[in-house]
Amino acid sequence: MATRYHIGAKELRGELSAYAKRFDLLEVRPPTAEQPKVGPTLATLRKWRKAAPPHFEFVVVLGPAVGRLKASPELESELETALAAATALQSRCILLPTPAEVTPTALSRERIARLLERLPRDATQIAWEPRGVWETEDAAVWARKWGVALSVDPTREPVPVGPVAYARLRALGEARSFGPAALERVTQAIGDRREAYVIIDSPTALAECKKLRQLSQRSAAKDGGRGRVIRPRNLTLKVRDDEQE
Repeated sequence: MATRYHIGAKELRGELSAYAKRFDLLEVRPPTAEQPKVGPTLATLRKWRKAAPPHFEFVVVLGPAVGRLKASPELESELETALAAATALQSRCILLPTPAEVTPTALSRERIARLLERLPRDATQIAWEPRGVWETEDAAVWARKWGVALSVDPTREPVPVGPVAYARLRALGEARSFGPAALERVTQAIGDRREAYVIIDSPTALAECKKLRQLSQRSAAKDGGRGRVIRPRNLTLKVRDDEQE
């Protein structure tokens, strides 16, 4: 099985049409409760979907109020906005970042599980990016139990088993870029999956995207190329009236 790679930079700079010639993945952060006027509008997102090639993937990133997991009007507003964005973009992946204040306690795990019940799971992959004191091994156990992909940096952490990998390559300290040997290790760490979403956070992301694409295409050529992409048609918000703090 050849892994279908989706590779993107840290953020969009310039026009989407120019970005889409270089990358095929973009994380989109819709407006939040704290910044309702920051971020692309639904009209812009629909234009992006029409302008992007069919294979181009948009990952919708859930807002900070959702990530804090505490029931509130802000959580409801951000969740509704994010799901509307996912529908407009025909997104097949939604990312849930949780801040450092969401620690590996039973209460946090219960809240994550309840939130995941409200997200679409038919043709949509959910990825989870915990921050703070979570141990990768423990987080991977819970991610597997919930049926989500755990976001990791494969240059520093093991990539959990599963059909989908979500990777964020961070250029930190003296490591300002990723050479061919490092990218080769990334492809080895990801291995054979159905899909791999890779965000390259470095000043030289374009060059690294090209090299990673070359490495991934070696496997794709052996497997006959890309498979058919199935996109969700509509994402419906599941309303709960019993989630009170």
